[in-house]
Amino acid sequence: MQELPNLTAFGATEYMDGALTLPVLSELLLRGPIFRGRGRPTRGRGLVTVDPEEEDRERRRDCKALVAMDLTGCVSAVFVSALTEFVNTHLLREDGYSSGSDDEGGRQSRRPSRFIEEEPLIFPGLKRLGLRGVKSIQSHILTPFVLAFPSLTHLDLSATRVTPTLLTALGASTSVRLHSLALARCIRLTGSSIRDFLIHAPATAQIRELTLYGDPTFPSPITTSDLKEIISLAPCFTSGELTYLDLSSVPVTKEILIDVCKPLPKLRSLGLSYIPDLELDVIAQFLKSKAPNVEVLTLVSTSPDSDRGRAGAGVGVPRGSAQQASLALHSRLIGPLCTPAYASTLLSQPVVLQPPPTRLRVIELSGPTLTSLGAGAGTWRIIKSKGGRGWYVDTAAGWVGAELQRNLPKEHPLRAQMDRLADANGNVNSGVGWHARKMEVSDLVFITLLGT
Repeated sequence: MQELPNLTAFGATEYMDGALTLPVLSELLLRGPIFRGRGRPTRGRGLVTVDPEEEDRERRRDCKALVAMDLTGCVSAVFVSALTEFVNTHLLREDGYSSGSDDEGGRQSRRPSRFIEEEPLIFPGLKRLGLRGVKSIQSHILTPFVLAFPSLTHLDLSATRVTPTLLTALGASTSVRLHSLALARCIRLTGSSIRDFLIHAPATAQIRELTLYGDPTFPSPITTSDLKEIISLAPCFTSGELTYLDLSSVPVTKEILIDVCKPLPKLRSLGLSYIPDLELDVIAQFLKSKAPNVEVLTLVSTSPDSDRGRAGAGVGVPRGSAQQASLALHSRLIGPLCTPAYASTLLSQPVVLQPPPTRLRVIELSGPTLTSLGAGAGTWRIIKSKGGRGWYVDTAAGWVGAELQRNLPKEHPLRAQMDRLADANGNVNSGVGWHARKMEVSDLVFITLLGT
C-alpha cells in the first residue's frame, strides 16, 4: 500500500482477508483528506495511528484518498479484530463506554472504547462501499464504520448485521445520496425500518439500483402493506428512474404490480424469484404495460404454472407436468413479450412487422425448470454459470450499436458467443451470468488481492 500513493479503489476477497490487519486498514483509510466530526480537516494531523512517525503521517497526507472499497466476504478473525480496533480507535467518541444493542437478543450492553482526544474521524472521499457477507462484524462496530463515510453513493450491506439503527442514522444524513443500495438477506432489519428509510430518507431519493432480495432461508421481512407504501410513496419508485430492482421473496401481488406501481421505463433488470403465487400472466402484463425495457428477469420458484423447483416438485414430477411448464413459459411469457406483431396491410403491400412489445431476452429459472425445457425452443437456449445458477436466453438477441436486435444470424459474433456458452453446460468463467446479486462498487482505478 505504501508504494501506491495514487490508489483510489481497493477490493478484497474472503480468500485473503487474513491479510487485512490493522496496519493495512490504517494505510488504506488514513490517507488523503480526512476530517474530524465537526468538519475540521486533519489530513493526518493529530491521529492515533499505528505508526506514530511524523514521516509516515506526512507521506499519507500526500496520498489520494480511497473512493471505493469492497470487502465482500471478509470474515476472518484477523480482519474482524482489525476493523474492531480501527473503529474503537478512530470512530467512537470517548465517554468511557460505548452503548449498543447486543447482536443476539437486542440486550443493551456497555463496551469500553478507546480514548480519542478530538471528534471521531470521517472520510468524505469514499463514495462506494461494499460489505456484502461481512457477517462477523457486530452491529455496534458496523454502524459507526458505515456512518464515517458521509459521501456514499453506492452501499452494499447484504448479509450483514445491519440494524434499523443504522438505517435511521443514514436517513438523518444531510450528505449521503445513494444511487445504489443492497439490503439482501439482512435478517436484523424490519419491514417498517426498510419502508421508512426508502420513503422518508433524503439519502434514498436518488436510488437507481435497489435489491431487497430474500430467499426461502432468509426471506424478506417486508409485508404486503409495507410494499404497497414503498412502491406508491418511495421517491426511487415514483421517479421512474430505477434501472435494477430485486424483490425476490417480497410478497408481490397482482394489485401491487398492476394497480399500485407506476411505470418504470428505465428498468432493465428485475428480480421476482421465490414468489410462488405470482402468475405468469400478471408478470407479462406488468412488463408489457409498466416496464417494457426489462431485459433480464429472474423467476426462480415463482408462479404455480412454470416452476417445478418448489417443494413437492422437481424429482418425480410427471413428464406431462414438465412439458406443461415449458408450454406455459413460452405461451404466456416469451411469446406475448418477445414476438413481433404482424401489422394488418393490404394484400398488395408487404407485411410490416412491429417490434416486440418488450426487450425481454434473459429469464433466470430453477434447475428443475431448466431441465424441463430440454434443448430449448428456437433461438432460446439454456446457459449455466459456474456457480449453479441458470438462465433461459434468446441467443439471437443482443445489442448492436445503440439498438437491441433480435434474430441475429448464426454467424454474428454475439450469437456465436451465446451458443458457445450454451454448449459449455456450465463450464464457463465465473463472470458469466445476469442479474448479479452483488452490487458492484469498484469501477475506478482498482486493485484486488487474491489468496495464493
